[in-house]
Amino acid sequence: MSAAKLEKKIWNLELRLREEFQMELQKAFAKIDYLEAQLSGHTSDVDKADLKAPSALPPLRFSMPSAQEMRTSVRKSRVTVVPVDEALDVSDGDSEVSVRAERWVPLEPVAFLESTWNLVLVLGFTEAGWLDIAIACLMLLVSAGLQITFAVILMGQDFLGNPFVAEIQAAQAWRQKVAHDYKHMDLAMTSLVSRVCNQDNGLIVSTNQASLISQINSFLGLGTTEFNPAGLRPGILLCMLCILLWCLYLCHEFRAIFISLEAVAQIPRSWETKFKDGRFLSMSYLRFVSYVLARLARATIAGLLLYAGIVWLANTTSISDLMLNAVALGAVLDVDEMFFAALVPKKIQIKIQDLEAIKITYSRGRSQVESVLLVLAMTGLMLWPWFQLVEPLGAAMQTVKIEYCGGNQDFVIGLNENQGVPVGLRTPAYNASSAASLTEIAVSNFAQADDSSSPWIRFTDTAQEFETQRTDTMNTLAASSSWRVCMDVDQWYLGGEVAPQDKQNAIAYEPFWWSTASGLGWSNTSTCSNMASLCNGDDAHLLRLVCPQTCGCDDHLTSPWYQLQVHGCPERCAETVSDGVEAAACQDHVNESQSLWQELWDDYPDVIASFMGLPDAAKDPNVLGIASLMKSQGCSALSSNGTEPMTGIEFCSGHSSLFTPLAYLCPVSCGCMPSTALESCPIDCTCTDNEKDLPDELYQDCSEVVARGDCTEFGIGVRYCQRQCNLCNVKVP
Repeated sequence: MSAAKLEKKIWNLELRLREEFQMELQKAFAKIDYLEAQLSGHTSDVDKADLKAPSALPPLRFSMPSAQEMRTSVRKSRVTVVPVDEALDVSDGDSEVSVRAERWVPLEPVAFLESTWNLVLVLGFTEAGWLDIAIACLMLLVSAGLQITFAVILMGQDFLGNPFVAEIQAAQAWRQKVAHDYKHMDLAMTSLVSRVCNQDNGLIVSTNQASLISQINSFLGLGTTEFNPAGLRPGILLCMLCILLWCLYLCHEFRAIFISLEAVAQIPRSWETKFKDGRFLSMSYLRFVSYVLARLARATIAGLLLYAGIVWLANTTSISDLMLNAVALGAVLDVDEMFFAALVPKKIQIKIQDLEAIKITYSRGRSQVESVLLVLAMTGLMLWPWFQLVEPLGAAMQTVKIEYCGGNQDFVIGLNENQGVPVGLRTPAYNASSAASLTEIAVSNFAQADDSSSPWIRFTDTAQEFETQRTDTMNTLAASSSWRVCMDVDQWYLGGEVAPQDKQNAIAYEPFWWSTASGLGWSNTSTCSNMASLCNGDDAHLLRLVCPQTCGCDDHLTSPWYQLQVHGCPERCAETVSDGVEAAACQDHVNESQSLWQELWDDYPDVIASFMGLPDAAKDPNVLGIASLMKSQGCSALSSNGTEPMTGIEFCSGHSSLFTPLAYLCPVSCGCMPSTALESCPIDCTCTDNEKDLPDELYQDCSEVVARGDCTEFGIGVRYCQRQCNLCNVKVP
């Protein structure tokens, strides 16, 4: 309890005790008079039954009086005795007390607090040395200067920083320049903006932006994907509560300042100050003016701190810092009290502490007027920051989050410097609980392992080799001599036995196998046959590399999409396909009713759209028209509609980066004849007998060559009679 409140309670208690003591004393006198009258035998004819409130009288206890007391009693007995009922007229006493209570007005004792500002009241009466007085005056100036400095710094642009609305432009610049840069994708191919807005803990760039978005979410009560507050905004509420707390601090300070001025104004003034035992008998005009100026200076500083504190709190964007800032402001306000307690000389401290409180009148009307003024002041102090500072801050925060995280987050972009055209990539949405990416799995598998090798990672010995293997294309890998097989390798890793001659290959190919299923989102126990449905996908390069037989890389009578070396089919498989084409009969191998042909053209729109990088290409009328025509007419449609509309490439010739020649499936419809044969046509379609150049002196025609048994790989038959000798697959020497 403060000294002022304690002294006020003591003063009110003293007044009540005085009133009660006077009433009890009157009753005691009446009892004594009555007893004296009884002892002397001169009682009045008073009806004792009419005595009012006799039970209120305490029981009488007395001993035998002495002789002197008896003589005194006799002398008093000669005096007219007032009846007890008159002396103890309760109703009259109560009414008198009530009148006094109505006239009684409470007094407010105003104590002089332990503050350097009260130094002007005791200067000249402290009996302190000049050095103590100089130090005390210096402390007064320093404490005032310190508070002014705090207020100026709090209101300065360097401390408050730029207005929060400036973050809107910063957010726009970040979103345009950094957020969607392909260089900042993580191992899971997630865009930077998606990671920042979803509060990814693994960020190493744009951490300031992530921290700001986190503060906005906490301040406005938003989720990571929310932009409009739906209910209570914790930061706004806490900010207003802290501003209210700060205003209460200052309201108490202003109230103390003006009450102290009123109290000092009641001291009689003269040309000389008279001071005795902590009480002012009179105060000089100079001292009074000095004290008034000091209190007004204190009020000015408090006003500066009030404004600076409200602005500072209203610009605090971190909900966790609001309470700390409010408490820190309270400490700034108490600087003069701390200077007083820590540095003011003790002699002067004691003199200020001995100052007696001055009591001021506090009437009912004055109290009501003061209460109304305080309520109006507090209402104004709350409405101003709400409408001018806090609510605009909340709106600016909402706009900043929209600029940072609004719209489409899941894409990155890079510039083709050779062409001057931006190139974009659609990235997966951020999902903190999603399965780890392939690189994350590889890192996790090897980071804590003691082995020198990893089944997930292809380690190199030099930086040059590392860069080469990191940037090698699938075409380079599939064509390299290091990939020496055209077979499904799942049997090597899923329980099958590895032949001695294959052990070296099994070790070298292991990272490719384990990366295949994980890269496609399948479990590591998946076999080639389990993943067969993915073979025609544009992202199944590794699957075609490690499961070429399942994916049809070794079969010319399969779906042509992506069955190319550039998309993962090993070079060894291309040799097998070539052998199959050479041995194939010269006839269309599929028709419109076969599932292979239907699936081929069902996949066509999506395949061409993915290849072109144009999602709308799958809905192009020309593309859909070609697919429908091919499905209904079969191979025969190639004779009249043999050009792919988006790339301009002939279906029968194939596309070096997209599909194998359809001449493998439809050689006749593709015009595979000796005179117009394509390179992709079966030899059976281009194989003919050259009877006109047959030596006349030896043979008349090829039938004679066959009859005479001269159809050999190195004789007349292979040179002039390949078809009749069935030597079409034999190269002419």
